[in-house]
Amino acid sequence: MSMLWESTDPYDALEARFGFGAATAAMEWLDGVLARHWGLRVRGCGRLVISDSNCLAWVTVDGDAMVAKWSMRQSRFERLVAVGELTSWLGERGIPVSRPVPANDGRVQVEVDGVSVGLQRVVEGELLDIEDPAQVRAAGEVLARMHAVMADYPGTIPTEEPLAPGTQLVGNDFRSANILWSQGRIAAVLDLEEATYRRRAEDLGRAAVLLGTRYHDWRATPEKARNAFVRAYENVLPLNDEEAAALEEEIAKTIEAVGV
Repeated sequence: MSMLWESTDPYDALEARFGFGAATAAMEWLDGVLARHWGLRVRGCGRLVISDSNCLAWVTVDGDAMVAKWSMRQSRFERLVAVGELTSWLGERGIPVSRPVPANDGRVQVEVDGVSVGLQRVVEGELLDIEDPAQVRAAGEVLARMHAVMADYPGTIPTEEPLAPGTQLVGNDFRSANILWSQGRIAAVLDLEEATYRRRAEDLGRAAVLLGTRYHDWRATPEKARNAFVRAYENVLPLNDEEAAALEEEIAKTIEAVGV
């Protein structure tokens, strides 16, 4: 058991936040949920990670390696369903994402016992390494493809902010911690829970600065890698003059926020 980024004791967090006095109790509960709603049984658990109001379990389910994730924050339940549907839609269009495994009734998220549960298959790979130019270029190309496809998404993602002119749906958290590399390609873009509506140049600028960030020690991506990432993006989806100006503005703002 571990915490993804907090310094809290994970066993204390498991009991205080989710009501389980031990990891075995959490797995017994998860086994029952997956049996009832997915028709699957948990055969083993290799890792349990807590991140804020979320708990993630890397489990073996009827011979397959999967990740079960449940959230206790009810205010985000509607968003979790919307993000699951978006992720499925992107996967159907060839974007490398970790698609949710639908429950028996077709739902991508199941509300049970006061939490929202989702299930995905494990995607093998290593976190994106910005010291490898090939990985940086591939990341830029994939983000451009994502933007192009997401611009046509027919659904909506709940947001508290009014939609501004020139904005579109973007992932809003494209960085090493959420990008897996395997066998010479981007294997998956993970965790679209921060998806929102922004200008694509702003999302590109934020991603360029934060590309190397994982879970701790947030800092700006070196300029050489940042420029290569942007060039790769523009080879797929060019920016006009207005967008290029917005990109530079966002890069400067994000660097100022995280520091060099």
